Amino acid sequence: MSTSILQNNGLQSLSWQQVTQSQIMTRVSEELQKETAKVEEKYDSQNVLLDAQSQKLASLKAGINNAEIAVDNGEDAVKEVKDALLKMRILLGNYPESDDKEQLRTDFDEYVDKINRSVNLYAKAYNPVGNVVNTDWTPNTISYERDQSSNRTEMTGTYIGSSFYIEAEDGTMWVADPGSSSIQQYEIYKTDNVADSTKGDGFASTRSGLYLNSYNEETGKITVTVDPENNPTTVTGTIHKGGTELMQSWFYDLDTEDGRAKALAAIDRADALVVGAEATLTGMKATIANDSAKVQKELELNKEKRGENLTAQMTESYELQVQKQQELQILQNTFSQMAAQQANYSKIFKSVNTNPLLDVIT
Repeated sequence: MSTSILQNNGLQSLSWQQVTQSQIMTRVSEELQKETAKVEEKYDSQNVLLDAQSQKLASLKAGINNAEIAVDNGEDAVKEVKDALLKMRILLGNYPESDDKEQLRTDFDEYVDKINRSVNLYAKAYNPVGNVVNTDWTPNTISYERDQSSNRTEMTGTYIGSSFYIEAEDGTMWVADPGSSSIQQYEIYKTDNVADSTKGDGFASTRSGLYLNSYNEETGKITVTVDPENNPTTVTGTIHKGGTELMQSWFYDLDTEDGRAKALAAIDRADALVVGAEATLTGMKATIANDSAKVQKELELNKEKRGENLTAQMTESYELQVQKQQELQILQNTFSQMAAQQANYSKIFKSVNTNPLLDVIT
């Protein structure tokens, strides 16, 4: 019995060491996987938060960029309007000596249309200088969220187009359409939804279909003849003007010095309004740049934290691996020493032809 034990499990066999070593290595490997998973879970939760913040910041940046586009649109329109006003000045200066005054009146009207087309080119959300309700003229507000606390920046622009309507004594309204040189009669005009308004029969071109009979600058009382060449209709009421209040040539008698002086005074007022609008846009641009810089800084900080998290996670995982490898190395060294000692004892016992364990057992 004793010999069987020695033969199977004695000094000549190390299988028990191999089994134990294998079990320990498996345990250490499992511990490494569990601890590595905990490390990943810890940093993943932090990364989820950072990613959510980054998405929010990216959305904020997009909104701010849209506001910047709106201001750029406004600045482009301002340049177009200033150019048109300058050419209108030149036109008025050349008018008295011109041999084709009809053409100059046509050009004058076209410049007014060009101004309105320029300022009404973009949708309300991207337009701080135009695209307003024709009977209200309240300028658009450019608005966006500026931070993760949902605080908003709201900036009101300046309408620099030119529009008007006549509130007639018969209860109807004659509303001009900026940019198309036309005026439409309405039985009912709905400011909140123009498409639901009720049109009347009256319609005319503001270039050739209006004749000014009288106008009181102080009260706004006006009498005009609509479509004087074909179906003349007299309209008396009160005129309301918006924006630069610059009118087309029918409103001024450009053939007279007084009429040209009134047109020039209107251009001066328009110029002053445009200069003020330009200053407003400059202020808006500075505000947008400031908000954009803050969001960009937060984006960069989030990116930096994300990188730091990744580095920290890799470092912690690496240190765990090193620690477990060191533990395995110590165990391997221990087993190697034990194996060497067993082999050494076996050699000694063989040389003396005795086995102390067998002696003890017997």
